[in-house]
Amino acid sequence: MSYALIFAGQGSQHADMMPWLSADSRSAPALGEMETYLGGAWRETLEDPLRRGKNRFAQPLIVGTALAAWESLKADLPISPAVVAGYSVGELAAFACAGVISVQQAIGLATIRADLMDRAVEGKGCGLISISGIPVKRVLDQFRNLSCAILFDYDHAVFGALNDDLDFVQTQLAGSVAVCKRLAIDVASHTLLMTSASESFSEALGSVTFSPPTVPIVINFQAKVSRRLSELKTALSAQICAMVDWGSCMDALAESGVRCVLEIGPKGALSALWNRRYPALPARSIEDFQDPRGAAAWVRNCAS
Repeated sequence: MSYALIFAGQGSQHADMMPWLSADSRSAPALGEMETYLGGAWRETLEDPLRRGKNRFAQPLIVGTALAAWESLKADLPISPAVVAGYSVGELAAFACAGVISVQQAIGLATIRADLMDRAVEGKGCGLISISGIPVKRVLDQFRNLSCAILFDYDHAVFGALNDDLDFVQTQLAGSVAVCKRLAIDVASHTLLMTSASESFSEALGSVTFSPPTVPIVINFQAKVSRRLSELKTALSAQICAMVDWGSCMDALAESGVRCVLEIGPKGALSALWNRRYPALPARSIEDFQDPRGAAAWVRNCAS
């Protein structure tokens, strides 16, 4: 039996995400920790499109709910995952799942990370845009003020820039074969605009004790499998201002020999990307199921 876990990043959170969480007693400790930062009315906040996209809310929410879901799920799985990965801020959840940091540390670090990223671009309007359907190289050649933040494939990536530049790109590509979508994230994550946040987060991690991972982690920075503590700590801060090659991260997960992949997080965007890239190696999102027991049953069936 061999399976991988991927932890989602921010941007897809919604009011009805994982509705069973609060009713499952196994989720309670992680949710309680998250609520020390967000308060108990976080589902009401999710109903407000403007408030739910704010970094200071979204990042601890994504990490906290993912780890609460994992706590619910793992009791129904006979073995641990063979390998884990996290997309952007989801990497903190992956590190906690692998035992490198605690649930409490992961949620606290997500809050610090969000604050530092906001501070790095204070007074500057910026964000992210997804562009697919035309080669990434062509986009970068045509729009020199864009930075590739997250690479999925040769013709699909997320780009970061100041808002005026993002507006210009959307106008220029309107009516073309390209599919453009502004993301509900108001910082240019994984670009050089986040350099000061990366440096400050590295300093914050200096006081955090990392434990050896119980399972290998595919890290965003350099898109490779790692168990080395020094490398893991560097990667966690470096990815904030460096491009994430998520396509190569998926390749590294596939090369580990797993038989299926479960995404933990809202909506299932990562599992959809996976299934397009690896149609013979099934992936599902925990949100495809009514409760974690259904997700665990699917993993047991596919991974055996």
